Amino acid sequence: MGNEILNRLNEKESVKILVTVDENGLPHPVVKDSLHSDGEQIIYTEYIESSKTNRYMTKSLWFDKPVSILLLTNDEKSFLITVQPHRAIVNGKEFQKYYEAVQKQYGDFDLSTVWILKPLEIIEQSLHVRVKEEENKRPYFLHLDRLAKEKQERI
Repeated sequence: MGNEILNRLNEKESVKILVTVDENGLPHPVVKDSLHSDGEQIIYTEYIESSKTNRYMTKSLWFDKPVSILLLTNDEKSFLITVQPHRAIVNGKEFQKYYEAVQKQYGDFDLSTVWILKPLEIIEQSLHVRVKEEENKRPYFLHLDRLAKEKQERI
């Protein structure tokens, strides 16, 4: 199931939001179309060397802190993917491959970092799924009118 969901990152219609954390612990969410799945890992290409996201990703890598990806698919499913920054590639053959792809797609454009992210956890956040989970975990957290209606239906 994990790969199936990770592959949804490759769909052009999917909305992908990368959430890092700043120095004060405040979330820094940004839409990042440059997130995609490569089998069991996620690749994120950052174009701007001095971006806040790149700085916060570097801190996450250095201090072994996870970041999050919010994924909204075209069929309105929502997933929270917790990932661990694993590597930051800034030169070499692997970097060159991504740099050439960016140049081909965008023309005269820079590439700062190729981030390799390891998925730690995937949780579906779609409303209907979350409601069912909560109803199963906490069956007594219902409004009284819903309990009365269920009782009435059983009679």
